[in-house]
Amino acid sequence: MKNCQPMKVHLQVRIESHPFSTGDLIGGDAALDFINTVTGRDQSPRDWLDSYMRLLEWAALVRLLPENILRALARRAKTQPKAAAAALTRAKVFRETLFALLKGIVSGSAPPKAMVALLREHWIAGISAHELRFDDGRVVAELRNDAADFDLIASMIAYRMVEYVLPLPKDRLRICQGPNCSWLFIDSSKAGRRRWCDMAVCGNAAKSRRFYARSRQRRKSRRDE
Repeated sequence: MKNCQPMKVHLQVRIESHPFSTGDLIGGDAALDFINTVTGRDQSPRDWLDSYMRLLEWAALVRLLPENILRALARRAKTQPKAAAAALTRAKVFRETLFALLKGIVSGSAPPKAMVALLREHWIAGISAHELRFDDGRVVAELRNDAADFDLIASMIAYRMVEYVLPLPKDRLRICQGPNCSWLFIDSSKAGRRRWCDMAVCGNAAKSRRFYARSRQRRKSRRDE
């Protein structure tokens, strides 16, 4: 993936040191949770991937890769820090490309060909990292033991995006409407009307802001009478 063309997708963002926890995983798929490693895109964006080791921490939490491959990548990152940092930069470019692509899909816009081309490049790399074997009467795809490349995480994100996320009905892909959020998630509710990534956080915050705005407007109206 080192030859992929950089996308003109930029985000002015503050880097934060953020230990990941299961509470950060609301997307419904690891591919969306990867995009959500930036939070607050609509107001004050913060990037939680402050190092390649943090990216590995996140990948372990979502169980994106087998433990032996994660350990191999961690060892390589310690001995090749510049190469790991460059891979992190490529992963972030890909992350912002995916956000722009999905934002366009949610709004009904066709993505630029360059975005689809970058996704395809990572997706093909993800396919190539797999091998097929016959087990218990069926063909199984699994990661090769020698697939521990610095760009493997981005490749696996692309693999999941193409295989599991993009085939979903587009009205089930949502962007949280809560303040200072803009996280992506799959709306798996029965009614299909979920608006917030987390009702207890963004949902209540949005309702509080609307209540405050209505109260302020009523007070203003009474003063103007």
